[in-house]
Amino acid sequence: MSIEPMKVFFKEIREPIETTMIGNYAVAGAVTQTEPDVICAFPITPQTQSVEGLSDVVHQGRLKAAFVNVESELAAISYSTAACAAGARTFTATASQGYLLMTEALPMAVGWRVPLTMLISARAFNSPNLSIWNSWEFTQTNSELGWNTIVSENVQETYDAAILAVMISEDSLFPTMFVHDGFIISHSVQKLTLIPDEIVRKITPKKPRHTINTKKPGTWGGIVTPSFFMEGRKQLDEAKEPVLEIMEKTFEEFSKATGRNYNLIETYNLDNSSNTAFVTMGSMCGNIISWMIKNKDIGLIKIRTFRPFPYKQLQKIVEDHHIEKLIILEKSDSLNGMLPPFSMSIASALYPLGTIFRSFIVGLGGRDVTKDEFDVAKKKIESINDMKGKLYMYLGVRESKEKIMGVDI
Repeated sequence: MSIEPMKVFFKEIREPIETTMIGNYAVAGAVTQTEPDVICAFPITPQTQSVEGLSDVVHQGRLKAAFVNVESELAAISYSTAACAAGARTFTATASQGYLLMTEALPMAVGWRVPLTMLISARAFNSPNLSIWNSWEFTQTNSELGWNTIVSENVQETYDAAILAVMISEDSLFPTMFVHDGFIISHSVQKLTLIPDEIVRKITPKKPRHTINTKKPGTWGGIVTPSFFMEGRKQLDEAKEPVLEIMEKTFEEFSKATGRNYNLIETYNLDNSSNTAFVTMGSMCGNIISWMIKNKDIGLIKIRTFRPFPYKQLQKIVEDHHIEKLIILEKSDSLNGMLPPFSMSIASALYPLGTIFRSFIVGLGGRDVTKDEFDVAKKKIESINDMKGKLYMYLGVRESKEKIMGVDI
């Protein structure tokens, strides 16, 4: 068993601790501190250490939780949803093909309004062939299922996100997934500061909610006829409306408790930019910020909440900073659509403003996203002045033996 990486969590954390850890173990530690009743997941690369770490703390007696081994990801999400519906605080995790195998049960967690939390160590789907490395598969599958989704840039953020996800789920009564880039964050050793257990307990109390109760029998998961199904969907849609506000309040509460500030959207250098900005999520943001040291004429818009998508907040940022062009960087594509999923959300938000943009598909299957690619994207957007023609392009793809990204090599 992988005991050493989780050793810091075997005892009560009484004061902030500065340490180093990979993203998956950091998540396992944060989940431990939220004191779940049930942990149920099927291991899949690059998520595996998150549940391995939790098995360690349960084995050591640090966490009094039921650690349930099942035969597949579909079994994991089915068991987790049922356990959460029965009143247990529940955590699960997956990636890629495992996420696809969960798809049958993912909508049920939304329909039943259970505060389930799940880690996604984002990994490419197996197409055209097997890949275990990073892409944003969660944007393709999750877009309209109804799960709350927050995305982290680094190990500190993913540790914090495991706690924030519990807070958001408990208050919104919708399942919440928190995402980090597979291998880039899941297996990357970085510095982080742990929160004392007492503070975590104060901000993640287990709150009363509607659950399966043998003393008050009811029906969960029964058939709904055409006469009532649409009403149920409309009620869910209305229930999602306040979730962004709940997230904002959660970030404020977390900031007061820890001193670490988060927002639905975070921005960099927009006041000094030449009316052009990158917009993206996750680990790429840090790379862009370092590139901006020598490129001070361009800004960055970092989206933290993919779902619900903060379109009003994005519109306000674009208007307030007089942004005329956006460079969307996305680690997913769409073989059938006009734009990939993340870019579709951006495009919908920007429609009333008429902002010019292009989507640049990068980093698929774990390929490095380089500063040269930022240079190319910046150069390409400079010559674009309308929304005609193809709205996306791949960067960093071999065009021939002599060229990559249109650059001689």
